[in-house]
Amino acid sequence: MTESGVNYEVSGAAALVPSIIGAVVGLAVMIVSLVALAKIFKKAGKPGWHVIIPFLNIYDLFEIAWGNGIMFLLLLVPFANFVVTIILDIKLAKAFGKSTGFAVGLIFLGPIFMWILGFGADEYIGPDGIAPQMAYPQQGYPQQNPYPPQNPYPPQNPYPPQNQQNPYPPQGS
Repeated sequence: MTESGVNYEVSGAAALVPSIIGAVVGLAVMIVSLVALAKIFKKAGKPGWHVIIPFLNIYDLFEIAWGNGIMFLLLLVPFANFVVTIILDIKLAKAFGKSTGFAVGLIFLGPIFMWILGFGADEYIGPDGIAPQMAYPQQGYPQQNPYPPQNPYPPQNPYPPQNQQNPYPPQGS
């Protein structure tokens, strides 16, 4: 008790409850984030279990966003790692066809926007938002020709030429 008569002592149990609640909420956010990242990996054609392997998950994330996974080594450079992380978020947004505004959301509210990418209907386009070129067209899709078809031969009359004379005799003679 203080002179004013107010008791400022807190029991151990009362201090422990907020800590337990914070730990449970943090664990739930971490699990949902891992599942969302696994879904992002699956959309990009990577195995989802790569999320739980420490350096492999960062390598795969850089491969999805940059097209070159070894670029994750730039995270080891002091102070440059902040810039590289921002560029990673921008490239990740482009890889899924999202706008720069979405990239800003990834930068400032990463887990929430990762959940949107993972659990949403967004499809992976490719690094920098460019679809990879295929050597052969996919089955079931006709190949598109951007130019109109050109006929190398001039149009011809399908009927034989007719004699210009009137083939019918005049009537009434």
